[in-house]
Amino acid sequence: MILSTVLGKIISIFIIMIVGILCWRSGIIDDASKEKFSRLSTQIVSPMVIFMSFQIDYDRKLLIHMGILFGMAVVFFLMAIAVGRIFLREKAGYDIAVERFAVTYANFGYMGLPLAEALLGNTGVIYMAVFIAVYNLFVWSHGIMLLDGKGFQVKKLINPSMAALVLGLLCLIFQIKIPESPAFAMNSIAAMNTPLAMILSGAIVAQIHFGKIFRDGRLFWVVLLRQIVSAGIFCGILRFIPIEAPMKVIAAVVAACPVASMTITLSIIYHRDSYYATEIFTVSTLLCIVTLPLCLFIAGASL
Repeated sequence: MILSTVLGKIISIFIIMIVGILCWRSGIIDDASKEKFSRLSTQIVSPMVIFMSFQIDYDRKLLIHMGILFGMAVVFFLMAIAVGRIFLREKAGYDIAVERFAVTYANFGYMGLPLAEALLGNTGVIYMAVFIAVYNLFVWSHGIMLLDGKGFQVKKLINPSMAALVLGLLCLIFQIKIPESPAFAMNSIAAMNTPLAMILSGAIVAQIHFGKIFRDGRLFWVVLLRQIVSAGIFCGILRFIPIEAPMKVIAAVVAACPVASMTITLSIIYHRDSYYATEIFTVSTLLCIVTLPLCLFIAGASL
């Protein structure tokens, strides 16, 4: 079941990316529009996904589980940051900021959420939302600091995604529900998350020379750090943590997710090597079909 779900998601990723390739080839998307699409994705669509994920019913046991997963998510990101710092050194011709970002941040939004829903239904979505929340805390502080090279700035924490996170949590705690019509509109915007990011990725993939990718040992090293070293360490620890099976499954799925598509969009916005980011993303997504079942096995996760 898990393998077929992963395969289906990977196939759908590349179908949407093909549309992006065609858009680039036909001139519908150009260099100027790539940055605009990236800003639309990170400043409007992604925050909407975060906010709407908290439109759920209050449940005390669920909140306790979410608290446990929140702590695990913090540990996961701190460990991933350490892996990037320890095992990656600057090398001429390679953007180390993009590499370290790729090692740290995984594709929870597209790959993680659908897998969580397929495996555990609404409970899986809620558990994955916790990891997405912590992801946004880190990506909009550490991640942006990494890419813009200007050091930590408190103002970077004040952004649409963090605002969506705070408002979403308040809505959950006080059980503030969005009325049906606005909720439909907001969910429709959130539904743009995957196709928009993948079409943008496809536009960049159109410029990639695949022969070069498979001869680049450094690129494969970055991907292995994300999906074998970092994921393996986390799942090894996870195996000995006494938590309920559904929580362990979601945590293992998190560890196995490929490099985040946001690596590409933020690389464009901060004028990093978005071409290299797309190469890493492409190889990582392909490798996911192997690493996800492996991570579940290492973590001892089963349903």
